[in-house]
Amino acid sequence: MTQPLQYLPAILATVFCLAVTPVLAVVSAPLTEGGPVVVVAGPGADLEAIVKASDGWLVGVSRAPMAVMGMSDSANFEDRLKENGAWAILDGRALSWLCGEQA
Repeated sequence: MTQPLQYLPAILATVFCLAVTPVLAVVSAPLTEGGPVVVVAGPGADLEAIVKASDGWLVGVSRAPMAVMGMSDSANFEDRLKENGAWAILDGRALSWLCGEQA
């Protein structure tokens, strides 16, 4: 008779893969040109100022402590966000899909 704990590593690996796969899909999604982006910056950073200095505007009413959603009509918005202090820029449509919303 096999012991139930023998299967614990396989069960944990499966749960981990199922939890991490959607997050990896969002992080690796290519940015949609002209679409909303999620701007991630360090703790205490003024995210609204970063987006506005990059010639963009905020989208939506809710904000996370280290992220906001922004948009811009001008070219190279993502490059300017990085120059102004953004740590990461993620595709807003992919994130809205993960959250169960349509963008």
